[in-house]
Amino acid sequence: MTSPTPPRTGRRAGHAQVDEAAADRRYYDFRTQLRVVDTGDWLERLEATVRAWLAEKHVELPAGIPTAVRGGGIEARIDRLSAESGDAFRLTLAENGDQGTWLTEILAVTKPGAGGRISVTVRNSENRFVNRPRIVPRLLEQIDVLDGNSELVDDTWIVAQTHLREFVNVLGDPERNAPIFVTAARPGADLQRVQDWMAERSRELAGLAHSYVLDAASNAILMRQLGESMGIKPGSIRSFAPRPKAHDPEDALRHRVIGTYRLESLHPRAAAALVGRIARFEASSRPEAVELRDARRSFDRKALDDRFRRRTSTDVTRHAGAVLGTAPATPGPGVLTPRVPSSELPPRLPETRSGQEYVPTSPVGSEPSPTDSPVEKGSPSDPRIVAPPAEVESSAASADSPVTPVQSSPEDADQVAAQGRSPSSVESMAPEGTPAQPMLAPAEERLPAETTALLEKFTALTGTSDLAEAIDAFQLMNQLYEEAGERAREDLQERERLADEAAEQEQIAKALELELSGELSRRRTAEQNLRLLHVYNQPEEPGTDRKLHLAELPAPELFSDLPDAVRALEKYVRFTGDPRLTAELDEYDHAGLGVKRCWEGIIALHDYARATVDGAHKGSFYEYLRATPDGYSIFPLSHYAAAESESTMGKKEYARQRTLQVPESVDSSGYVVMWAHLKLLKVGRISPRLHFHDDATGTGKVYVGYIGRHLGISSG
Repeated sequence: MTSPTPPRTGRRAGHAQVDEAAADRRYYDFRTQLRVVDTGDWLERLEATVRAWLAEKHVELPAGIPTAVRGGGIEARIDRLSAESGDAFRLTLAENGDQGTWLTEILAVTKPGAGGRISVTVRNSENRFVNRPRIVPRLLEQIDVLDGNSELVDDTWIVAQTHLREFVNVLGDPERNAPIFVTAARPGADLQRVQDWMAERSRELAGLAHSYVLDAASNAILMRQLGESMGIKPGSIRSFAPRPKAHDPEDALRHRVIGTYRLESLHPRAAAALVGRIARFEASSRPEAVELRDARRSFDRKALDDRFRRRTSTDVTRHAGAVLGTAPATPGPGVLTPRVPSSELPPRLPETRSGQEYVPTSPVGSEPSPTDSPVEKGSPSDPRIVAPPAEVESSAASADSPVTPVQSSPEDADQVAAQGRSPSSVESMAPEGTPAQPMLAPAEERLPAETTALLEKFTALTGTSDLAEAIDAFQLMNQLYEEAGERAREDLQERERLADEAAEQEQIAKALELELSGELSRRRTAEQNLRLLHVYNQPEEPGTDRKLHLAELPAPELFSDLPDAVRALEKYVRFTGDPRLTAELDEYDHAGLGVKRCWEGIIALHDYARATVDGAHKGSFYEYLRATPDGYSIFPLSHYAAAESESTMGKKEYARQRTLQVPESVDSSGYVVMWAHLKLLKVGRISPRLHFHDDATGTGKVYVGYIGRHLGISSG
């Protein structure tokens, strides 16, 4: 059974899409860290390069920093920070489209004197594979960047014997952080053609890794120096992680291999994506430089502070009183007419204050004009403050002085009604001993039209025309706003702490996986030696063919090698599945745990069929695992399932996924439903399965119809 080919997505390659439940961003996000050794003003060159790259995307940012733009599905912002330790630059870009949201961050930090760090991170909201950003090769051209003691370039180099020492120095450089992807040429091969072949498959490595081609003689010498376990077969690609250990089979597990079959079965672009995914995984496991981490957190804190700047309750009260016209913002009579029409003013209080200065709040995605300087609160030049008119000033006391209560009577109400005013506009006498509320004159007598419109918006916002209630509401809103800001700051600190812990745990998990893989290898070696002693101590009858001894078979190192390895077992086990689906597991099984467990399961199926045919066992595979006969291979019973759940088996869709190929001698249709499966060890964040059909009592074989990702199941 083959899976349908995912459609092309246009801007980015779509062949790397995965099931959301098994998505692992480490294989799909682009993330690189570059060490800058440039002695010039490289931060200015970086900004110019970034702006030119954005212009090609039709993203025009205004001059100056900070600067931002928003619209048309694009949000972009450039900001800078200065500190004693150096300057920092950050671009954040969000591009919305039919393929989800593409999020880009370019972060750069300078060091005192010269040099610094650059990181480029691109990710997709739908876990699509991120092609190499065009900005990365341009940065490598414009700025001097080194990986360890070697230049990091977007190119593939040929290594002949005359350059082998230089290559070995790069390979063993203790300061190297980027992996090295290497292929080897066959004897007599055209090196230029091999270089072109490798360059086509290294197109996604810019800024992530080095790319080399070894000629046959150089490869032979290198293998003698590093050991057979570090071998590079012609037609395959090996990724050397930093600091390899020569002649160490366990350390060889860190250095990923893409087999010949896997590369030959893929289109060059798909092969390049496979190489790129492995490079992305290696880059994700590299700890982020402290300078970059601290700079990012400084930018995040700055953005949070800009959003939640502290305001005092006194500021809110005074501003509310000034808007209502009952508390003069400045001494003296007169009305200050706003320069901005009231219809354009936001129907809310300004969101940001700093000390005694009013900082205008800019629309999202824009910045305040550099000519707009902060205005002293209450100054006449502040267009947002509306003072009461002169006639109100003469009759109403200021907000800071006591107000003389006005006594009203029915006769007063009649007089007011006769003058065309509402009795409700006259303030009633407050209870004795309590502060009275100021009397509000009719808006048409004391406020211009624009201010009246602003007052109406204010009333609609607060839900009351009473100043005291409005001030209480604003004080409550201000308190809630402050609390929200404090919680956001605490959440940011907690996120930073959890990020540090997650990075540490990931490194520990990776080390444990390698240790477990080494233990499995040692256990298999011990079991092989024990079985070989048992086999060779039994005399063979003369004139008979020498039997196949499973202990002598080399275990495959890659899932893509399994179909070929199973051919040696075809007397009792036959693989009828799609090798491409099996080979896809290679990029996730970076420690070799899954392929080792899979091979153990295949050997157990082989010995089960052999024991059934030979008469050493009568019963099912389940009974074989419960009581394995002496001399036959075992497999954990807990990792075998004879069927799926009832809800899964009850759906035709899932049965169709498990309808797998068998010879017509087993079923005339050529297909059977294979519910029985072996649970392989979890590799990365996916749980592969081996599905098989037991026909040991019929044709004397077990048919393996599928080795790959976990097939669909019902969640009910």
